[in-house]
Amino acid sequence: MSGLLRRQYKVCLIGDGYVGKTSIRRKYLKGGFKASYLPTLGVDFAQKTTTYEGVPTYLVVWDIAGQPLFQSLRRRYYEGCSGMILAYSVVDRASFDNASKWLVEAHGFMGELPPLIVAGNKIDLRPTHAQEETVSTEEGEAFAKRFSEKLNTPAIFIETSALTGENIDEAFTKLIGLMVDGSERHGRVEEREMPVSVAKATQRQTAEQDVTETSMVTPEQMPVDIKPAPPSPSDFFTGASESAAVPRESEIDPVTSLDADSSYHEEDQIGRYMTELAQLREELQSAEGELAKVMSDMETELLNLKNVIHVKRIMYEHLKKQISSTRQEWADAYAEYTKLDERKKAELAERSKQIKEIRDNIEKIGKRVRRRVGELDLKKMAE
Repeated sequence: MSGLLRRQYKVCLIGDGYVGKTSIRRKYLKGGFKASYLPTLGVDFAQKTTTYEGVPTYLVVWDIAGQPLFQSLRRRYYEGCSGMILAYSVVDRASFDNASKWLVEAHGFMGELPPLIVAGNKIDLRPTHAQEETVSTEEGEAFAKRFSEKLNTPAIFIETSALTGENIDEAFTKLIGLMVDGSERHGRVEEREMPVSVAKATQRQTAEQDVTETSMVTPEQMPVDIKPAPPSPSDFFTGASESAAVPRESEIDPVTSLDADSSYHEEDQIGRYMTELAQLREELQSAEGELAKVMSDMETELLNLKNVIHVKRIMYEHLKKQISSTRQEWADAYAEYTKLDERKKAELAERSKQIKEIRDNIEKIGKRVRRRVGELDLKKMAE
């Protein structure tokens, strides 16, 4: 059923913060999307169904945060990526200079880059900035061409404005075209590289089909040197019984008053069959349409849940690492606390001992002083 044919792609939207990635996504998806914002993990993904060359196409657009805080998590966000849109701001040269870092990072994580759209965004602000502060169209084109050749991946450069919507739809449409071409080429390669075992199985199936077709030869196709088997006695008996049967009177159709086996009834029956067949075809077409709609709705929900599960798994693994790290930090801090507490007790005991000795010495000296004073007082009194 052609109604069930569909494509689905995961698109990663990358680039520095504040270059308009989220605005690009929202402008393209408009109201027909379901978003799942996860700011604590630095990712936001949304889903949209579109049509490319008459085939329903599902896009899941992952808006990946550019802050260094989420760099350790971004590796997981590239998994299953079918296409990328690298965005920079034409009025922010730093974001253009960092664009190469994003491609290097993605290539390091994935090993091979998928089809790429390089989008110079915020062209509506270019007239409000000095020419030397902006990134020119020629610079963007040269960048896309250089990295396309260097990383061996198809890339298209386009300038966009998320504010006015200029070239936003075109950017995604061009990316879908690149992804479709890539998947079709991949499919043709897989077809050419069909395993030998599959080829042998196909040949064996063809040979069995030939044998089956040979075994169903009609009497006219039999070789002339093969004689048919003689008839059995049962054949004579059956024939005798049929020849001896009493002929029946033809039944009369009560509606048309014609013989029941009349050719006119056969034509009428064929007409009814054709009418019934047309009705069944309409029912089949309606059922196929309903099935295609149900399958499309379910695929949409499944695709959304698949991405939610993927992100939640990343969240769980990230939190598990954080818990493990926190547990270790807690153990280290507790061990350091225990060690410091023991040092404090030892230091306190040592200082207390010193203080006691000092006090004892003070007491001894005090006694001597008092005794000496007493002796001096007695001497004065004796004089």
